[in-house]
Amino acid sequence: MSNHEQLPLYLKFYKLTKVLYMITKNFPKQYKYTLGQSALDLLWQCIDTILEINVLSDNKKYFKILELSTVLDKFKIRLRMAQEIGLISENQFSHIQINFVKEIGEMIGGWLRWSKKQVIALN
Repeated sequence: MSNHEQLPLYLKFYKLTKVLYMITKNFPKQYKYTLGQSALDLLWQCIDTILEINVLSDNKKYFKILELSTVLDKFKIRLRMAQEIGLISENQFSHIQINFVKEIGEMIGGWLRWSKKQVIALN
């Protein structure tokens, strides 16, 4: 699919990135440019990876989707840390988990299962 703005996973990550920008702007300076920026960088990496995946042939997507899943896991760790040290509230954390991370994880999982079948079909 060439128009990335029509990709549901891309849109979810894009919206999550906007939400995180709004949240991290209120982080204390000592966390804004470390933990906050790290989390944002990981989200941008996810968006970039989605764009890369979508130009690959079906049989070459599996490992790149696996990479996307790993980067999401890294983001989740930073998000949890931000919540545990009081940078984001329990409500903000829950909102992100329920409205973004859970659904994104399900989308990536489905995409990963599909892509694995594509690789197996070639062998």
